[in-house]
Amino acid sequence: GQMTAGGMIAASILMGRALAPIELAVGQWSLVQSAQKAWKGLAELLGRVPVRRPLTELPRPRALLEVSSATVIPPGEHHATLRMLSFRLDPGQALGVIGPSGAGKSTLARALTGAWPTAGGFIRLDGATIDQYDPDRLGHYIGYLPQKVNLFDGTIAENISRLDPGAKAEDIVAAARQAAAHEMILQLPKGYDTRLSASGGRLSGGQIQRIGLARALYGNPVILVLDEPNSNLDNEGSIALNDAIRAMKADGRAVLIMAHRPAAIRECDLLLVLDGGVSRSFGPRDEVLAKMVRNSGEIQSAQRPGGIA
Repeated sequence: GQMTAGGMIAASILMGRALAPIELAVGQWSLVQSAQKAWKGLAELLGRVPVRRPLTELPRPRALLEVSSATVIPPGEHHATLRMLSFRLDPGQALGVIGPSGAGKSTLARALTGAWPTAGGFIRLDGATIDQYDPDRLGHYIGYLPQKVNLFDGTIAENISRLDPGAKAEDIVAAARQAAAHEMILQLPKGYDTRLSASGGRLSGGQIQRIGLARALYGNPVILVLDEPNSNLDNEGSIALNDAIRAMKADGRAVLIMAHRPAAIRECDLLLVLDGGVSRSFGPRDEVLAKMVRNSGEIQSAQRPGGIA
């Protein structure tokens, strides 16, 4: 029934080690309770999300786009960044949308792709509002090149095909060729099977932009929406972009190009000028540009001594 001093010390150490997990659990119990509460709240929130009902699949649409009194409020905001916008785009046409930063160009691009719903008015594709199309199918009909291309962890082929489970190699390569990205991809160690990180890894901004353009062209969309497409494209990519725009127009499809400068809309037939979320001018490109130059000249004349006050 006796224990040496060394045995007592060893027993004390073992007891401390045995009780350590319990002490740690007690110390972190408030964190466990917070996690349980958050989990219950998340489960309750997800339970409120309505199950998306299956939609009747519509036939492949023509490139006929009608926007009527469309008002868009970004998610989480209370003020519209696009108000009462109306225009029509027919098959074989290209529309340039210009305006300063914050004019509503990117808002329009997101609304056209169905990412942001309209708070008022409607957007129709070949007669049907875009919410009548299954979101997965709509992504095949409307190609979108955002201002900043976001890649995801996966191969280049998966990034171009948007993880389409039924993707065919020939369709992926065709989209890459249209974006002048095919030769660039072949220069990589594993070609189309090269894995990318979300940041793009070793790819330059121009190369990432070309992969984004290939993604937008994948599946031969009837409408192509380009948000500041020249922001990171190199010369070869810009040439490929103009070729793709001309090819889509010749094929009876339609293109929308969001840009800051009129120089970026050389291939466009129509021009829409946005400012402060509203349309300032819409019509044939040359007429709108001439009107802008005329208005600019009148403003400059008014600012000179002796001009109109």
